[in-house]
Amino acid sequence: MTDHWFDNFFTAPNAAPASLAFGQFTLAHLVTLAVLAVGVAALVWAYVKADTTRRRTMRLVVGISVLLLELVLRQGIFLALDMYTPDILPLHACAVVTFCVFIDSVKANSWTREFIYAVGTWGPLCAVIFPNWDQQPIFNLYTWQAFIIHALLFAYALMIIVSKEFRPSAKNLWKVVIIMAVFVTASIIVNTRLGTNFWFLNTGAPGSPLQPIQDLAGPAYLPVLAVLVAILWTIMYLPWRHRRGSGKRPSTSAS
Repeated sequence: MTDHWFDNFFTAPNAAPASLAFGQFTLAHLVTLAVLAVGVAALVWAYVKADTTRRRTMRLVVGISVLLLELVLRQGIFLALDMYTPDILPLHACAVVTFCVFIDSVKANSWTREFIYAVGTWGPLCAVIFPNWDQQPIFNLYTWQAFIIHALLFAYALMIIVSKEFRPSAKNLWKVVIIMAVFVTASIIVNTRLGTNFWFLNTGAPGSPLQPIQDLAGPAYLPVLAVLVAILWTIMYLPWRHRRGSGKRPSTSAS
């Protein structure tokens, strides 16, 4: 056997031998998910226990980290190595969450926090459970860049919610819709002109729940997707509506 796991650590995505793909729900994938779950839990626990000053520092560290992982380790390296392709553009949903997390870590506001809850919880979580980078080796720089950035995005959402710094409000969903409309419109234009698949608007990611949804919905894929997101938001916001009725008003400010 000539190919070894560590020999392809710096290999660009889709360039490593297919035999080294870690695959979905394999032992390597499940162990990775377990490691990430422990890391996220530890980060959230530390944040909840921290004082106001330390919490701000932790938010900044996470915000800067995800921005560096996206702009330097992903965008920058691919540009520097002349391997940049249109699908590297930061237009996917989780890239938008990345920008919101960074902005929020600098200055918390209802726009970024509502988006982080409405999209930055299930988006990154689905990404690591059904990774569309599973064709890469598990011991690969870009594999771990993808896993770590999504785990940090999910952790940030839990940090501000579990600590009770932020209470989601359905009244602010219009802000989420505006942000989504801007980036989805941009993605449709880019997808049409460059043949990309941002926000998975053209096809559902193979191996993810989007694939059977598209198979069943056919030409109605996008309208069905919009309805499913609306249903998901309804489920996500119902518990917070009950809590708001109990008396305490939700906060969008940072501790």
